[in-house]
Amino acid sequence: IIIIISVYKIGGIFMVGFDVREIKLNDYEDIHKLNSKLDYLNIKSIAEDKRSITLVAQLNDDVIGYVDSNISEDLNYKRKLDINSMIVDEKYRGLGVGHQLILELEKNAKQNEVAYIVNSNKEYNEEELKFFNRQGFELDNKRQFIKNEYIQ
Repeated sequence: IIIIISVYKIGGIFMVGFDVREIKLNDYEDIHKLNSKLDYLNIKSIAEDKRSITLVAQLNDDVIGYVDSNISEDLNYKRKLDINSMIVDEKYRGLGVGHQLILELEKNAKQNEVAYIVNSNKEYNEEELKFFNRQGFELDNKRQFIKNEYIQ
């Protein structure tokens, strides 16, 4: 468990620190609130998949964001980390939650000897475009965000 100590004021409420950790099966309800496309069986499958790296940001007892990814090989047999989905609760956006999720994902990529990280969603809204650019990803000609250099 990684503890990030920060203090933020949200609508008169101070938010102190949040944890970034691996997904647990009992995160189902919170993740389902963030992404209704993920049901219990999807989350169970993700939590049990050894190729999956799924991290959640937790504040107190609530999951306030997550990133779901999996390790695979490209056509040149290079290990890559595919970001399948990433969502941060709207009221916590802009407070560094997504940034911390990406940093922890990068650490996991390094530990798993991954050559690059890719988000091949191809349908990005303006907020997502700005976010991934700020995180050092580059949009390629296939409309994929790729990050080759993530080792800090």
